[in-house]
Amino acid sequence: MVKIRLQRTGKRNDPRYRVVVTESRNPRDGKVIDILGYLNPKKEGDWRIDLERYEYWVARGAQPTARVKALVKLARKQLQTQTT
Repeated sequence: MVKIRLQRTGKRNDPRYRVVVTESRNPRDGKVIDILGYLNPKKEGDWRIDLERYEYWVARGAQPTARVKALVKLARKQLQTQTT
């Protein structure tokens, strides 16, 4: 099963994450199919996700995790407020 989930990067005590598409059997920091965005939890508002690529993978059956769903919801809300 293909999953859309977070992959940890960064140093010890300085986490950073990538939003990636990967096979669910791969380890958290293993091989990825596609990178959709990033997240830096230590800096407020320092994140990005490519909604077009996200929709592409969801249409092909990829299952997002709960945290990724929350990021996408927030990204859509920000996109909507920027256009109005």
